[in-house]
Amino acid sequence: MQDPSLPRYARRQDAPRDLRPASELAARGYRDLGPPRGYLLASGEEISLYSTSEARSRRDGMWRRDRLGAGRNGGERDVVSALASGDLTKPGEAVGGECSVCGREAVGLIEGVCSSCRRKRRQAALSGAAASWIGDLMKQDFAVLDTETTGLGRRDEVIEVGVVDASGASLVQTLVWPRSGSVPGAATRVHGLTIDHLAGAPTWPEVLAELRDALGGRRVLAWNAPFDERMVQQSSRLWHVRHGLPAFECAMRAYAFARGARSGRRKLAAAAAEEGVSDGAQRHRSVDDARLTLAVLKSLAGSRG
Repeated sequence: MQDPSLPRYARRQDAPRDLRPASELAARGYRDLGPPRGYLLASGEEISLYSTSEARSRRDGMWRRDRLGAGRNGGERDVVSALASGDLTKPGEAVGGECSVCGREAVGLIEGVCSSCRRKRRQAALSGAAASWIGDLMKQDFAVLDTETTGLGRRDEVIEVGVVDASGASLVQTLVWPRSGSVPGAATRVHGLTIDHLAGAPTWPEVLAELRDALGGRRVLAWNAPFDERMVQQSSRLWHVRHGLPAFECAMRAYAFARGARSGRRKLAAAAAEEGVSDGAQRHRSVDDARLTLAVLKSLAGSRG
C-alpha cells in the first residue's frame, strides 16, 4: 500500500538525486532497499523511489547490527562480521584435530579451522571490506555530519549540527533551539553549550530543511553513525516533522576495522591522534568534529592507497 504522506514528483529531475527506482538500484547490485521514500508520477502510474544511501547502508553494512540469533556468549552476531566472513549460517559442530590452515593440533575446529585462524580470516576480511569502502567513498560526492545534543537518551535532541563536504568546506553550521527549552548541565560539561547560547537559534524543522538541501545526492557519514542518526530522527519526531534525510554511514566502524580492531569502536580523538591529524584533543563542536572525522578518513585513504 502506498504511503500518502510521502512526496510525489511529476518529473524525474524534481526528485532528489538520492532517490531512484528499484530497477536502477537492482542494476547496481542493491537488493535490500528499505521502504519507499517517495513516488515518481509516470505514464499514469506512481513508481516507488528508494534511497540509494539507505540501500548502500543495508548492503555494505558498515555499522548495521541485526539479530541473527545469539552467539556462543549469548550476544548478538554482528552482520558486518558475518557478511565479511561469508558466513550467515550457524557453523558446524566443533571438533578436535589438526587445523587445515596452521597445521596445529587444536580443539574447537569448525570446518577444519581453529579459532585463532578463524579470527585472523575474519579480521582480514573486515579490513579488506573497510579498505574497499574507503576507496569507493573517495571517488564519490560525500558529506560528513556531526551533532551536539542535550544528552544520550531517547528523549534527547540535537542542539548543534555541522556538515562539511569532501573538501572540508562548511555546508551547514548552526545551533538549534531545543523543543524542551533546556540543556542539562551534564551535556553542557561535554560541549559547553547552555540554553543561553541557543537563544535566537532556529528550530529543528528549519534546520532540517537546510540539511535536506545540503545532503541531497550525497553519501552522508558520521563518526558514530548510529548515535547521530538516532538523534536527528528523534529531533524530527519530537517536532512532529517528516525526517527525509539519507541513511548515515559509519566512519568509526570503517576506520576501526581498517586499522585491525576486533570491534568496530574507536574514539574520534584517539583515531585522530593515531593518524597524526591532531594532538588527541577534541572540541566537541559539530563542524570541528566533522572536519576531524574527514581528516581521519583522508589519512586512512592515503595510507591504504
